[in-house]
Amino acid sequence: MNKTIAVGVGLLLLVLLLLFSTTYTVKYNEVAVKATFGQTDEGSIVTEPGLHYRLPVFIDKITKLDTRLQLVEAPLEEVMTSDGLQIVARAFLMWRVDTEGEGPLEFFKSYGSVDGATFTLRNQFRTAFTGSLSRYRFNELLGEQSQLDEAEAAIQAAMVTALADRGVEPVAVGISQLVLPPKTSSAVLQRMQATRDVLAEAERNIGRAQSDAIRNQGRTVAEKIKAFASQRAEEIRALGNERAQQYVTQMSEEEGLATFLIWLDTLERALSQNTTVILPADFSPFHLMAITDDNFSEGIPMPARAMPRFAPAAAEPEPDPPARVGSETLETTPTGADSAEDTP
Repeated sequence: MNKTIAVGVGLLLLVLLLLFSTTYTVKYNEVAVKATFGQTDEGSIVTEPGLHYRLPVFIDKITKLDTRLQLVEAPLEEVMTSDGLQIVARAFLMWRVDTEGEGPLEFFKSYGSVDGATFTLRNQFRTAFTGSLSRYRFNELLGEQSQLDEAEAAIQAAMVTALADRGVEPVAVGISQLVLPPKTSSAVLQRMQATRDVLAEAERNIGRAQSDAIRNQGRTVAEKIKAFASQRAEEIRALGNERAQQYVTQMSEEEGLATFLIWLDTLERALSQNTTVILPADFSPFHLMAITDDNFSEGIPMPARAMPRFAPAAAEPEPDPPARVGSETLETTPTGADSAEDTP
């Protein structure tokens, strides 16, 4: 009885061992490559998830490949830009096994496993990363007009070329960090200052040009206004002279009336500010203040005498200097009353 149980248990273990050695499972995030005696072909790729059968272990060898995204990150690398500035950068690569067509088989032949691919891809990615960045100028990687997206696309394109027919699909490339060494920082600051100086000088030149244009335009407009004003003034002056000539002609016909009007105008202007005048009223034009109705019976009244003319006062003569005889000074005796007093 015990022998029968032992045989049964042994057979059960043998069956379990045979099942374990002849079956395998593929998860939804995996693809399997089955190598028979180390040989593979298109039929060796297993993409359907679930339970699958195989020949015993020593015949069929199953390699499972994870099809999820994998991350490869390059360490900080010193990169020399095309304009001679040094930067320190770090980048990453997102990749996965290519499940289309013979991609899994190519991946298996190239790397054997995901871990083996990670080590190889890290070195390839560092080469593509530094080589692509070195083709860009510093201001193309940093600044307002940064072409960092274009640089990342260039790195990814380089990886696609390098990994062609390797069963690897580069999904995304990114530059995660950019650091400036002290020397580069100083050079960048100097370059930025020089750029700003150039821009400032350009703006100043534009301002000067605009200022000169405004001044020239102002001068042109001012000259036009002056020319128009001069022309208009000449027209008004000519019109005034023409009208004045009419009045002069009329007044020349009546000289007495013209003189009388001038006297009235002079008298009006002299007494228009509440002025108190104490003058004789027998010369023009103040003689008009003493006229009566009888004065006009014989025409325009005339002054008794003309306006007096005041001559400037004569300057007093300077005294003669004293005469000198030898070393003595003789005072001259003035004539007149003083000399009469000294006479005995």
